[in-house]
Amino acid sequence: MPRNDIDPRLMQQLLQTFRAQLDERLQAIVDGLLALEQGAAGEKRAKILDAIFRDAHNIKGAARGVGLERAAELAHALEDLFSALKRDAVVSQPGLVELCLAAVEGLRSLVEVEAADGSISPNSADLLQRLRAVAAGAPPPAPATATAAPASARARPLLDTIRLPVSRLDRIADLAEELQASKIRVDDHYQVSRQQHDLAQRLGQIWEQIGQSRRSVHSEIRNPNSELPQDRHLLTEASDLILEIERLADSMQRGLRATVAQLRPLAVALREDVRDLRMVPAESVLKPLVLTVRDLARGLGKQAELLLEGERLEMDRAILDALRDPLTHLLRNAVDHGIETPTQRRLLGKAETGLITLRLEREGQSVMVTVSDDGAGVDATRVRGRIRDLGLASEEEVAALSSRDLLDYLFRPGFSTRDEVTEISGRGVGLDVVQVNLQALGGRIAVDTELNGGARFRLTLPLTLASDHGLLVRVAGQVFALPSLYVQRILELAPEQILEVSGSQAVLVDDTPVPLRDLAALLGQRGGAEDYAELISVVVIQRGWQRVALRVDHVLGEREMVVKPLAPPLVAVRHVAGGTLGRDGDILLVLAVGDLLASALGASGHVVSRRHAEAPPTRRILIADDSITTRTLEQSILENAGYRVQVVADGEQAWEALRGGSFDLLITDVEMPELDGFDLTRRIRADTRLADLPVVIVTSLGSEEHRRRGLEVRADAYVVKSSFETRELLEVVEQLL
Repeated sequence: MPRNDIDPRLMQQLLQTFRAQLDERLQAIVDGLLALEQGAAGEKRAKILDAIFRDAHNIKGAARGVGLERAAELAHALEDLFSALKRDAVVSQPGLVELCLAAVEGLRSLVEVEAADGSISPNSADLLQRLRAVAAGAPPPAPATATAAPASARARPLLDTIRLPVSRLDRIADLAEELQASKIRVDDHYQVSRQQHDLAQRLGQIWEQIGQSRRSVHSEIRNPNSELPQDRHLLTEASDLILEIERLADSMQRGLRATVAQLRPLAVALREDVRDLRMVPAESVLKPLVLTVRDLARGLGKQAELLLEGERLEMDRAILDALRDPLTHLLRNAVDHGIETPTQRRLLGKAETGLITLRLEREGQSVMVTVSDDGAGVDATRVRGRIRDLGLASEEEVAALSSRDLLDYLFRPGFSTRDEVTEISGRGVGLDVVQVNLQALGGRIAVDTELNGGARFRLTLPLTLASDHGLLVRVAGQVFALPSLYVQRILELAPEQILEVSGSQAVLVDDTPVPLRDLAALLGQRGGAEDYAELISVVVIQRGWQRVALRVDHVLGEREMVVKPLAPPLVAVRHVAGGTLGRDGDILLVLAVGDLLASALGASGHVVSRRHAEAPPTRRILIADDSITTRTLEQSILENAGYRVQVVADGEQAWEALRGGSFDLLITDVEMPELDGFDLTRRIRADTRLADLPVVIVTSLGSEEHRRRGLEVRADAYVVKSSFETRELLEVVEQLL
């Protein structure tokens, strides 16, 4: 049991470190034993024996260091056996590798029970005795018949600790220091803003003093036109204050622009580096599966080998751990259903040992996992027969099934091509579990097969579960975020493009009907998209094989986001995964795609009225203004007047929206980040497609110089905010449209 002469907290840390190293060293021993079993000879055999001898020796020493004497004794016996093999004092023979593999699993179990309560695993004494006997020259016991249970029992969850190279921590420390420097610069900008605030307060006091002075003069009837030299002094001071405020504002704007430019790459780099801390090599999960395939094949009287490719690819540990069960199911399926017996393979001209390949490849922010075998493949005739026997489809429907539709039945719950129930097959539990688990990860699966040419399962899943981009949509006057990872398509459809399908409506995506639902209705919101619209905004979301089209009022664009989960008791709120900060500091709800799909696929009804086609077209207006107050006011005025309005927060966003959509009029501010209103209008006039688009400039800049610039860029109207009235805006829009 663990030593009691060491602080308990330190001992727990030592045990945790020992377990992490133990898994690595035991896996290395298993890899070496399997290589020996496959016939490694000469120098390669000598290197393998040296390596596994050192691993057993290191386990022995580390176990003694944390007080696990029984585990150290078993590791010592394994070390002695490897030493005898190195000296050729023991000859490799059937049963020897099986005994060593049993010792590895026994050592793993012994460590767990001895570290927990100091007890001894029941079979450890027997293993110890057999190892010592074989090392002394006794023949090893005959190989036992393998079953599926021990193989699956070797699947172990990843530890809660991750070993990291110091270089990664050094980089994060460097980024943290740079962020601290940027934080100091932001503090400086804040102090400048405090100065501006104080100056603005003083300016307000001056105007109040001037007002009081003038009211005092007008109240003196005897000398109503008397001059007030103190007013001139106050006006001079006010003028100086205005110049100083402008200077400070200009300085702060330039400083903030530079600081933000520095912070943006720092934040991105830090986020990616912290995310990388969760990444672990896939081999930590994949390598134990080699032994699983070997044991399962032997238990079925077959010979099979698992070949790993790309196993050093790093993946999010949460995804990797969740991927273990789907991969185990696929490998069991390949061995049991795919790989033939040695006799059958000889008759077919194949090697007696079947080959199963598990390949990992990275494609952008996704990982492609391919499980393929050179076995019998899927018998389409047998699948059709099972569909009929299970009553899943009529004779006519079965006959009309395409090859792709036929293979989809393999993923149906309860479906199995086996008539008899065995320990491994016939229960109808397997491929449906694979699909369900992948859907929970945001992944999907596809299968290709060739009779007597094997089968290939392709799993596509995200590299990491973290989603740092969201699509913002407006629904019933409220803005929500959809994780971009699950957004498959954004569409704008005319009403006549909506399909009528079995009492509900659908849209056509990649030549496939996808159910159409109203997002406002799913969220229990009233006053969703208007019942008459020239174009309908639709967002198609997909997770696994489930896909649905959601009607929204407006698509506002994509943005980076940091999602914070809801705190208790809000964690049970349906359809909501968490919250994130919006562009203006407001809190946006991030929708839970799984809940939305479940609600949408369980609902029905019409989303779009067929009277759309007869309704007069609604004019679309784009508003670009960096002030949320102004753009919300303008949007409210125009929507109440019957216009369809989309809003953006700067000129660059407006330019992208104009290039990607169809609008009848643009209302833009002048002073906006990235691209101001004058330059935006100039771009529009230079574009052949947009040159005739009516442009209305609504701004607080009312000088003649600014009005002249508006005319120079050929704006159609120039409205000053200080004299802004609802009626005036509507009249200008109506005239231009």
